[in-house]
Amino acid sequence: MQMQQFPAVADVAGLSVLVLGAEGGVGPAVVEGFEANGARVHVASLSDGGGAGTAGAQLPAHAADDPAAIAAFLDRCEAAGGPLDVAVYVSPPVSVGKALDLDPTTYGRVIRDELLLPVLVLREAASRMAARKFGRLLSFCSMSGKTGAHPGVSPYAAAKGGLIAFSRSLAAELAPSGVTVNVIATALFDVQVHKTGEELAQVVKGIPVGRVGRSQEAAAAALFLASRQSGYITGETLNMSGGRFMD
Repeated sequence: MQMQQFPAVADVAGLSVLVLGAEGGVGPAVVEGFEANGARVHVASLSDGGGAGTAGAQLPAHAADDPAAIAAFLDRCEAAGGPLDVAVYVSPPVSVGKALDLDPTTYGRVIRDELLLPVLVLREAASRMAARKFGRLLSFCSMSGKTGAHPGVSPYAAAKGGLIAFSRSLAAELAPSGVTVNVIATALFDVQVHKTGEELAQVVKGIPVGRVGRSQEAAAAALFLASRQSGYITGETLNMSGGRFMD
């Protein structure tokens, strides 16, 4: 019997990929993973005054209040490297304080930067991809967006929970167009844990797999969900927590 030939499970070669938030967290590993597998990567920073990426474009700091600036930003990316096939948003970790101690301005700022901004970027990218009948939209966010069970991050958890819900709704709308929308929820990765020795050992005791996550593992998950082989997966939130959170 002739054996069927299967393609690589993360075929992203030749795809035009935007990684927004590439400067922090698992972002550098995600960029490296896409580049190593033959994708054309546009790198953009979420930091104020962040460095320009390989496409020569960066997202303005005021973009959450200016959808036209987001459209212009994506125009520059596409002018440099062709129509975008994949957009990846990497959420930076945020610790803002206890809920009852925060003023409304802080809540508004976090919701704007951590929910409104990625929503507007994903929405703009989605409209372009849907017209071409192919696309992959992917967001990294903290597990707090699913559980909320982390003291000191209430507005951030609210924003990430909103991003997960938005991604599901967008996935349902875009499903017939060939565009998928998924989320990766991470917890306790090497780039987030700064404890050593006994402190780290105590942290690891609460993780069923017995270690913290590796940023390369997060990149591998992103590669698959962004690949040509993942078109039947949409509206999902992938838990990457070493077994601490399951559903």
